[in-house]
Amino acid sequence: MAPPEKKDELTWMHVLVRVFLNSTTHPIEYAKVLIQLGHEPLKPYKSRTVFGREAFYYPSVFSYIVHIKNRDGFFGCYRGLGAKLTANIVSGIAFQRVTESIKFQEFDDDVIEVENLTIKERTQRFLQNTSRETAGRAAAILVSQPFHVIAVRCMAEFVGEEGKYTGIFTAVGIIYKEQGVKGFFCGLIPRLLCDLTALWLGKTLAHIINNYLLEDRDLKQYVSASMNFLASAMTYPLQVVANCMAVSGSGLAAGSPPNMPIFSGWMDCYSHLRQIRGLKRGSSMLWRPFTGPTMMMGGSLEIPSSSMFSTPSVS
Repeated sequence: MAPPEKKDELTWMHVLVRVFLNSTTHPIEYAKVLIQLGHEPLKPYKSRTVFGREAFYYPSVFSYIVHIKNRDGFFGCYRGLGAKLTANIVSGIAFQRVTESIKFQEFDDDVIEVENLTIKERTQRFLQNTSRETAGRAAAILVSQPFHVIAVRCMAEFVGEEGKYTGIFTAVGIIYKEQGVKGFFCGLIPRLLCDLTALWLGKTLAHIINNYLLEDRDLKQYVSASMNFLASAMTYPLQVVANCMAVSGSGLAAGSPPNMPIFSGWMDCYSHLRQIRGLKRGSSMLWRPFTGPTMMMGGSLEIPSSSMFSTPSVS
């Protein structure tokens, strides 16, 4: 086991790497959040599916970033970065502190050879490690949620150009004044469910496959990453719900009609998004299918406009 000084050094190095990566990829995350909120300022274009059928697609996330830059400039692509980095740092520290404080008597040594354990011992080790990570992630999400809400709302201001959330301290005052303490935890439940469900689903599938279905050690090393990706894809709709709930009822244009209904709860939000086929918003960066209404006109697929249904004026 590494000495305390070395562990602290590694922890802060990990935090700095996360800060760098999050800063670099923030424009992509920014555009993704706006897409999850349902804001689509770019017109769809007509293309074809792999089966040759006509379909409409929204421009890629990178075209979306160019649109943001053209309107708000280079630094406009980093709206909400400060609150997002604060959330990541706070969550990282909370995760580390909680997981380090939870100790188990058995199978808690990093030098244990998993291959030498029985199936029962591997299962017990899996349950212990996953339970510890669950506690760490739950604590991380809980303490970082206020900063996550601020970050999402800062990004959401792109829609209505309100300019209310000019900084973290200003945002704290606005949220507390308008919504009280509960305003800092909007979207907490679906965010917790998304993260913890993905954690257990991914690790459980990997445990079952590696211990009951696979024998090749070379293949086993790829299973964990594959199952985590699958679990994240399956729980992605809850991420969309969490971000929508962080903005709904905030008074911002992005979270108010006609852009977004005022939801009574996260289940109401989930039902609405499922009805309009919006649960997968932002899940693809390149080929983003248009989910709005379409119609056939003259043998060609078109997006209906209000002018098609307007009553001609009588002179």
